[in-house]
Amino acid sequence: MRRQPFFPPLVLCGLLGLAVGGCTRPPQSAYDTAATEDVDIHMQPVGHDSTGIACAMQPHGSMRDLYCGDRNEPSAHITREPVQKGAATASPDAELAALATTSRWRAGLDTAYGCAAPRPLSPRTGGPHGLVLACRQIQGGWPYVGMVQLRGGMAYYADGVPTALPAMLGAMGVLAGAGHPDGTQAAVDPAMDSRLADMLALRAFSTGDRREYARLMAVGARANQAEDFAAAIVAYRAALALQQRLLGVDEPGTLGAMLALALNLSNQGMYAEAEQQFAAAERLIVRSDDPLAPATLLYDRALDSMNHARPDAAIPLLRQALARYENLLPQGGLAGGGLAGAEGPGTQFSLSDPLTRTALLGVVETWRHLALALFHTGDTRGGNAAIARANAVAGRADMASPTMTGRLHRTWGALASADNRHALAARELGLAQQGFDTGMPLSRPMAETILLRAAAQHESGQQAAARESCRHAMTLLRALGRGAAAELLGPCLDIYAVAADQNPAMRETLHAEMFEASQWIQGSVTARQIALAAARLSASAGNPKLAAAIRAQQDARQNLEALYHQRDQMAEQARQATGNTALAALDGQIATAGAAMQQAAMAVQALVPRSEQLLQQAVPASRVLDSLRADEAFVGITGTPRHTWLFVLHAGHVTVARSPLGDGDMAVLVQAVRTSLTPGVDGLPPFAMTQAAAIHAATLGRVASALKGVEELVIAPSGALLALPFALLPTGPANASDPARAPWLIRQASLAYVPTASNFVALRQAQTTAAPRRPWFGLGDFQPATLAQAAASFPTASCHASAAAFASLPALPYARLELQAAAATFGATAGDQLLGARYTASNVRHAALGNYRIVHFATHALLPTDLPCLTEPVIVASTPPTALDLGESLLGADMIGALHLNADLVVLSACNTQGGAQGGEALSALARNFFYAGARAVMVTQWSVNDQASAYLVASSLSRIHAERTGGAAASLRAAQMAMLDDAQAAGTGPSGLGNPFFWAPFVVIGDGGKAAPSTTNPPNL
Repeated sequence: MRRQPFFPPLVLCGLLGLAVGGCTRPPQSAYDTAATEDVDIHMQPVGHDSTGIACAMQPHGSMRDLYCGDRNEPSAHITREPVQKGAATASPDAELAALATTSRWRAGLDTAYGCAAPRPLSPRTGGPHGLVLACRQIQGGWPYVGMVQLRGGMAYYADGVPTALPAMLGAMGVLAGAGHPDGTQAAVDPAMDSRLADMLALRAFSTGDRREYARLMAVGARANQAEDFAAAIVAYRAALALQQRLLGVDEPGTLGAMLALALNLSNQGMYAEAEQQFAAAERLIVRSDDPLAPATLLYDRALDSMNHARPDAAIPLLRQALARYENLLPQGGLAGGGLAGAEGPGTQFSLSDPLTRTALLGVVETWRHLALALFHTGDTRGGNAAIARANAVAGRADMASPTMTGRLHRTWGALASADNRHALAARELGLAQQGFDTGMPLSRPMAETILLRAAAQHESGQQAAARESCRHAMTLLRALGRGAAAELLGPCLDIYAVAADQNPAMRETLHAEMFEASQWIQGSVTARQIALAAARLSASAGNPKLAAAIRAQQDARQNLEALYHQRDQMAEQARQATGNTALAALDGQIATAGAAMQQAAMAVQALVPRSEQLLQQAVPASRVLDSLRADEAFVGITGTPRHTWLFVLHAGHVTVARSPLGDGDMAVLVQAVRTSLTPGVDGLPPFAMTQAAAIHAATLGRVASALKGVEELVIAPSGALLALPFALLPTGPANASDPARAPWLIRQASLAYVPTASNFVALRQAQTTAAPRRPWFGLGDFQPATLAQAAASFPTASCHASAAAFASLPALPYARLELQAAAATFGATAGDQLLGARYTASNVRHAALGNYRIVHFATHALLPTDLPCLTEPVIVASTPPTALDLGESLLGADMIGALHLNADLVVLSACNTQGGAQGGEALSALARNFFYAGARAVMVTQWSVNDQASAYLVASSLSRIHAERTGGAAASLRAAQMAMLDDAQAAGTGPSGLGNPFFWAPFVVIGDGGKAAPSTTNPPNL
């Protein structure tokens, strides 16, 4: 997750609008000459380019644009001017050399391109003198070519893509009155061709390729400015891949796209991937001739440090970046705290110079982020001085766009809020809102600025204005389909609560509005996976064709993302190799995958014109209430830095309560409880009953009266509470020395969990398909691998311990008994199971699991924390005796997501399948991807379970589901847990016996834990 929720770092070139799409040629001013004659010519033929495509010339101001084939973008530009009298040198060659090196045309060329020394263009017999320059774009690395000729006292200049060189010569001839080409390619001197052949062969590309790159960079810049970092990653990654394919993976010209990708990966919390790109950029930068690259790298590195919540590390990097940006300005440009001599003549910057403009904007943005970093380290005075300097530079240079003005005011407003100057903050944030309203009105920055303003208005006593700001922000978030951070939305919950207390007649309405607002706190990956699955499940009953199209689109997108991730890894390997054959093959796969995704998206669009509405992020309270059964209640728990909010929806009403514990306090309590559930060398420690009771008092205890008579709770927790089964919370006085007799919450109601309210509504409404399904499919009884097989998959010396640990995984005899009991319960045949040697990855992949209501895994599950050399969580399958490695032994998240399920319940009776992360995204990729594959509910464990206790709980739960003695998976699990507690109480077990939550509380039901479809067989005795 991003560590700077208020002000996400922005790629500098994106802010400036100077991504390569805006720097594809020298500025217009480079061609402006007072003596240039504007001849009225309309698309005059000038011959062909080197690929045989016909080209034509069209007037464009004081120059001519050359279009080859596709006329959407010029391939070259041509201009001319008379040679000044008296400036002629001793010889035509010297005169030509001066034009090629010191003219205004060359000065303009140098602002965007780095060029080699001019080479002679050998003229045809009786033809003009000429020089050609082999160039390369500074920020993009693309090959470029310039040319200058003398004809009859006139200087002719041309520059463009190398393939357009023959047509440039033809265009110069047309302008000089040499006549129109006859349709054949203009005659070109063979010596000139040989000089350029190597460059053309090595870096050949078409104008279309270059245009696609520019478009991708422009899209990435726009997405970055809108703080849609996921979209920016897609665009920048594709742009970098295109550059690497055409220029090579070790080309310094790829730095722009590489750094843009790195920073946006960091903005998304993908730090390992970001570091890989940053490291590659640092290796390339020593060979770069882009004067901005060192400053940009320092700036981006600093923002990456801020994303890691390390402002102390960011500050020196920002100061170094600032010094480098300032060094790129004209001498004396900045002095004494502002623009030197801004009031005197001759001191204004030429902002038409791209280098100067970029450096100036770099100065402004670096000062702005330095202000934030200083504030985060407690240097309020330094932060205020830095933001004042940013405003001064921007204002006195007369260069601030509405969007930049918005960002500067937003930064100042947020710093004022942090300094408890709330009236000033509200005023500054109002100005920021005006800037964004002009520059990017329907955007995430606009919505988040309004949320910041609402908080400042609330703190300064402007309650009515604050409430209207919150409503405005919610409208924007709803239109964007995007959430915001809890730090931003939390104050709006306070604002709604104050309004409800002050207006009892409107309390119910305001509480419902408050509940919907709480759902716009940024959701988890799990929530989206469930939403994707629910969209397919909802469509499957009425329109199987639509369900298939949605799945195809979702799979294609997943596949493309996986291929891009694979390409990132392979590109790094290719830098150390001599060839890129594998990289080229992967690029072909990416192209195919992209086409497949577009085709699938078109199919969905044809069937559902507004398909994006299938994925709901927030639902009104009325829809949740309509989805509940009479004995059910929905409990939404929303954590913010300052408070925890409880929303109970039951019997047509919304009840709201506030806990004084914020996210940090709750995380401390949860950690204490989980630590007490971890066996040590001396066995289980005493259960943290005091902390568990404190969690209950701070959450469900505050809404106990609203939950009277409720038998089933559907809980949507947040933060650290995602890692805790609520079943183990005591509802009254309890003694850790006698846990079997404690008044556990599970004794009052069954419990199911969902990430969001919209997930609950979507899953509850998703109907099963009409196709008949068998009741149960079992997988497990794994056969272990040998050390040699494990070592083949973990070959390095540092992974020897992981290989040894995998090879020593113990057999699970109770898991085998668990599967046997379940098979007997459901009357399963051998065809309904994959056990022992048959339980391999290939067989799982090809099993018809979509024909079963319950899919049941009983085996080991491993996390990277268990085996450090694992790259992802895995479910362990059998290793065939003849296998060379663990290829058949590991069921990873991607493979699970590729399964096609139609299951009411997936049971993961394995060790630690939920992962137990402290806060945020606690569901592991294993459980999450089962939802994507098509499960409505998943039963998973919160910690490494006891084999015997696990077998009992699962077998007992499945028996109850089959016999329909309870209302579904959640109620069946509750009955099994209570039976274990009753047995422990009767036996008088101590604090470490079966009454300890370690044994009976590890399982939770995620998703729709309600009543399952009836079984088709009679229940045998267990």
